[in-house]
Amino acid sequence: MIDEVFIETILQKGKEAKEKVQSEFSTISLQQLNWKPSPESWSIAQCLEHLIISHSTYFSALKKITEGIYQMSFWERHSPFSGICGRLLKDQLREQPKKKLIAPKIIRRSASEINEKIIGRYHESLDRFLQYISDCRNIDINTTIITSPAIRMVTYSLRDAFQFLIQHEHRHINQATRVKRNDNFPKDSTCLPF
Repeated sequence: MIDEVFIETILQKGKEAKEKVQSEFSTISLQQLNWKPSPESWSIAQCLEHLIISHSTYFSALKKITEGIYQMSFWERHSPFSGICGRLLKDQLREQPKKKLIAPKIIRRSASEINEKIIGRYHESLDRFLQYISDCRNIDINTTIITSPAIRMVTYSLRDAFQFLIQHEHRHINQATRVKRNDNFPKDSTCLPF
C-alpha cells in the first residue's frame, strides 16, 4: 500500500531528525545552545523551540483525525487551492532553503534565553508528532484536508502536510547545525552567549 510506504518514510525521516539533534546538541552547554551568530539570527535553542511550537499547532487536528472525530469544514472540502497550497509549501520548505523565509507569528521562537531542558522538550514533542503520523496509517491522507494553523484560508492534504513538515524539521535542524559549525561558535562551555 502506497500510504504505508509513505508514512514509514516520513517516520524514518523523523527518527533521523531526532538522532541528529541528539548527536549534535545533547552535550553542548546552555550558553552554546543560546549563542547566536548575530542579533537577528536564531540560536540552536530557538531553532528547536520553533519546531516544538510548529508541532503543537497541528496536535489538535491530528488528535481528532486519529480518533476518527475530525470533520472537514466546508472550505476544506471545497477549496480549489488545496493541491496548489500543498505543492507550494513543499517547494518553499525544502530541507536546503532556496531563500530565507519569515516564520508566521504563531510559530515564531522566543526572543529570550531558553533553558537547558529544550533538548528533552524537543524529543518529547517530536515523539508525539511522529506518533500521530504513525496513527494515520488507516486514514486516507490524500483526501483528508486540513487548514494551516498560521493562515486560515490555506488548506492542504494530510499527505502534503506530513511531507512539508518533515522537510521543515530538517530545514531547522540544518540551520541549528550551521550555527554550531560557525567559526565564532563558543568552543568553551564557560563562554557567555552573544
